[in-house]
Amino acid sequence: MKRYLPPLCALLLLLLTACAPAEGSPPPEAPEAGPLELESLAVEVSRGDLSTGELARAVRELPEALKAALAGQGVEAESVSVSVGASPAATAQAVREGGVDVAFLPADDFAALENPPPLLLAAGEGEDPGAMAAVACPDGASLSGDLFAQALAAAVNSLREEQPVFGTLDYAPAEPEEAAG
Repeated sequence: MKRYLPPLCALLLLLLTACAPAEGSPPPEAPEAGPLELESLAVEVSRGDLSTGELARAVRELPEALKAALAGQGVEAESVSVSVGASPAATAQAVREGGVDVAFLPADDFAALENPPPLLLAAGEGEDPGAMAAVACPDGASLSGDLFAQALAAAVNSLREEQPVFGTLDYAPAEPEEAAG
């Protein structure tokens, strides 16, 4: 066996150098950055103090409005669905279990959650009346990125006046220490 070891090492070294990129060759090109594409996006809003009529209107109108607003921000979603959570805890649980991709909750309710899902967006400070939080599914890698957070914040801010489910304050991507929990 010792007799074959040096020739095998030499052969392995030769094979490795043959597989290396040639000197002066350009590095492989990165894929072009295009729009973020999502097969579907499931959004849940918290009941809060909204009337049944406001919630029904949100469930009816918000999917297409949010889809169009996200497309304007470079996020293409084939389908968008909107549901209303029975309670903030139920909504957070739906996010954790993957039944919902993104949920919007009053900031006080988010702060009271045990083991909350990752914070994606925040609107206002915790003490502000009407402060809100948006949380994302922990397994949704494309949903936790900066591109999606910025696009979602811009889309929601453009719809806030028409959709009271988002509150009255401007949304912004969560700061890293906020997002960590």
